[in-house]
Amino acid sequence: MNVEMVVLYNGGVMETFIWKIRAGMKKEAEPRVRSVKFGDGYEQRRPDGINTHLKKYTVSLSMKHALAHEVEAFFERHNGVSAFLWKPPHQDRIIKIICRKWSTSSGAIRTEIDAEFEEVVR
Repeated sequence: MNVEMVVLYNGGVMETFIWKIRAGMKKEAEPRVRSVKFGDGYEQRRPDGINTHLKKYTVSLSMKHALAHEVEAFFERHNGVSAFLWKPPHQDRIIKIICRKWSTSSGAIRTEIDAEFEEVVR
């Protein structure tokens, strides 16, 4: 098992997603906003809490079967609940992610994995 662990400032340990994703990643942003609409067409808006601008990423991986089993085991170990660390391509910052949904497609030589990553705070 090829896994990188990071010790956090609070003494906890968090795994890091280390596998290379394919080009063409989709990044989705939808800030959480509370709004109130009034009868005259006026609308008042404000951020809905703190950390309102968390991103979602749709990523794809293509790898040999044995490596794909490692990635699947990584996702299963986190079970859509436990966060892990990941550095998105072309970004400087490492972020916390959960993966609630992924799918695999096996070919003769390689396995394709599609996954949805959600940025989280905890």
